[in-house]
Amino acid sequence: MRYTDFFSKFYISRNSCGIIGHKSKEKIPEYFMRAALLEDSYEHLPTSSSTYGKWFDGTRNPENGLWGIIVSRFNEDGFIDKISKDLNDSVLRNVMISFKIELREGEDPDKRLFAYAIAKQFYAIAQGNGNADDVAERFYKPDAHIISFPDYANRTKSKYEKTETPFSDGGERLLEDVYVCNILSSRLAATRNRHSRTQEKTIQNANLDLISEYSKKVILVANGGMGKSIMLQHLFLESIHKHLQTGLLPIMIELRDFSENNDLFNDYIVKKAGTFDRNLTSEKVEELMSSGKCQILMDGADEIDPSDVNAFQRQIAELVDRYPYNQFVVASRECDIIKGVKGFSKLYLRPFDREQSSILINKLLADSEDVTIRNEITNYMEGEYLQKHKVFSSNPMLLTFVIMKYPIVDPFQGKKRVFYRTVYDAIVCGHDDEKKGYSRVFRSAQNAEEFTEVFREFCAVTYIKHEVEFDRDTFDEYFKNLVTRGTLENPKIMTSKNFIHDACATACMMYEEDTKLFYIDPGFQEYLFAQHYFPAAPKELENLGRTLWDMSVIDFNGYDAFEMLYEFASEKFERYFLKPYLHNIFNSKSEIVEFVSFLRYGYREFVYQVIDTDMVALHASKNNAEWIPLKPIITEPSSIIFSILLLQLDISGLLCLAVLEYALDYPEFMTAGVFGEHYFDSLDGKKKIIPRRLLRQDTNDLQAYERTHAVENYVRDDDQHLVCFGYEYKVDFDRVLEAPETYSALINILKTPEENIWKAYSKVKGYYEELIKKYGADS
Repeated sequence: MRYTDFFSKFYISRNSCGIIGHKSKEKIPEYFMRAALLEDSYEHLPTSSSTYGKWFDGTRNPENGLWGIIVSRFNEDGFIDKISKDLNDSVLRNVMISFKIELREGEDPDKRLFAYAIAKQFYAIAQGNGNADDVAERFYKPDAHIISFPDYANRTKSKYEKTETPFSDGGERLLEDVYVCNILSSRLAATRNRHSRTQEKTIQNANLDLISEYSKKVILVANGGMGKSIMLQHLFLESIHKHLQTGLLPIMIELRDFSENNDLFNDYIVKKAGTFDRNLTSEKVEELMSSGKCQILMDGADEIDPSDVNAFQRQIAELVDRYPYNQFVVASRECDIIKGVKGFSKLYLRPFDREQSSILINKLLADSEDVTIRNEITNYMEGEYLQKHKVFSSNPMLLTFVIMKYPIVDPFQGKKRVFYRTVYDAIVCGHDDEKKGYSRVFRSAQNAEEFTEVFREFCAVTYIKHEVEFDRDTFDEYFKNLVTRGTLENPKIMTSKNFIHDACATACMMYEEDTKLFYIDPGFQEYLFAQHYFPAAPKELENLGRTLWDMSVIDFNGYDAFEMLYEFASEKFERYFLKPYLHNIFNSKSEIVEFVSFLRYGYREFVYQVIDTDMVALHASKNNAEWIPLKPIITEPSSIIFSILLLQLDISGLLCLAVLEYALDYPEFMTAGVFGEHYFDSLDGKKKIIPRRLLRQDTNDLQAYERTHAVENYVRDDDQHLVCFGYEYKVDFDRVLEAPETYSALINILKTPEENIWKAYSKVKGYYEELIKKYGADS
């Protein structure tokens, strides 16, 4: 086979080619010459396209010296790697036939094996200075180009095929029996819905081949507990099971103890390979790496000591440059370390969806004798409490914890406080214990207990300020004011940077996304807030309690934290939170003043409506239309401490009166007028009048409102004036408290014994009297 014959086999027509993207005749010789050599030898190649065109036509021969350079410097593995990627699938069978390689019916082409056969043919042509026998056919044979290491495969399979299920108190299971693979995405979850010019790439049922199609150099990024380490183990096993067929050698290394005094190649890759097979010497690994036969899996980049980060970033860059044809996969959380690793693409581990969570539940409980427990756990995960805390079903580590500890962790069988205490202790003190040879090391503290002291205070001071996410400046501001930092054995290491690392990577209580820090679940912040305050001194608790008098439940997104504080110390909560609050309402006042104070500190304001029913009846009859009644407006408690009080006493916290007849007219509280609009309901074929609210300023200047708004269908009287059917009022109880006698009509309606609000007042006052008997009358 002459070199021109070789090149011509890849030129199909002006619109088709055997190599993707190389349709012109002059591009084909250039492509193969460059594929055969490393970049530092390109200086020996022509720079003119016309020269390559003449080589293709055979009107000019490559100089004898060039064929010699190819023989001496032939980059076989790089050639195979490149060709196997660039072969055009649509004409591949025809190209193979031109090399006398015919496939059996139903047999799929092996692109890499064909690339190997082409490499042998091209090398033979170079050896013959442009001519050679047809040899490609004899090299298209299974295992022809594969060098395998069965001892390595068997021993690594034995090591990695089993895993100790977290939180199961020991005992190993086959990884494939308990593993559920995260979906990989090229974009961070928070940015998936944003406008982007780049299309999102997702990989389901990930393996190294699929990841390699996206990029040969990848960083798997995820927060604590998302399953980075176990995914690397899964990827390793998927590859090693095919090692005898592919010759590719996966090597797993851990970076947690990397030091600037170590060498990534010799102290990690070579050492780990040689541990499992003595035939994998430094020279042999060098040979495999040079030919692109290795898949290097690196775990725990975010655990590298900060003083060694620069050395790691430099060494991994050198490693990739020296051995560019291998696959490199690094696992890390989002952090500064990986930001300095250049040339790597990121793939993010997505949280579990509902189906994946269900699969994990079934896998972990496959050996359970009680088949009903699977349905119980599934129902539990979908219940109201954990739907609010969805991270427990979407984070594999937390979901595994709930499954393995159920029903111990069920907060409805026990306490929310016990639930979070159990989870926190297991995660902060126990997670990663199954990773052999790895001792959890905190950078900011001597141990988990010291870290928790500071983290507990951080959660407490940020929770009371309603802070659940932080940029670095905000985080630093809170951090520098923490009192507990100065109580540690070695306060110098408790820096903001070390503390953030430990909160995110070591304790897995927080995570970084974009430029912000978040709690992995707000329940941990709430729990540690409660744990921080329950041993506090009385005066500190009273001061904290007083700040809650005018803070709403919305500010805290619920009152779980205070429920947990009550669980920690119910007596302190009653004595220093509830009693002073109630004392402020009920101490030495008349019943009317106490009742208004109850409304002021419980609700602050109250909205009600009054309607002129005679006016409604008149215009409904006149227009032969049905009046659609206004819905009563519900007023919720204005303070979180009042909400907690009502919850403890099992009292509904909603204040609501039905729409009243035309009475209780307090102009100073009027906020809106109630007008009506004609409407024809096509569903029942009836004419109706729908109430429409106009704000106070519009009600007071209807002429101006009519000039700027569409009011053609509004109800009008005989003089064509808009009809006002009533008013809406917002009562300011501070004002009522200043002169209760002025608002006696409203007060009398609210304190009617049949009304729920009076019943609530009476029950709360009775509770206050119980607290006085229990703890004394002092405030």
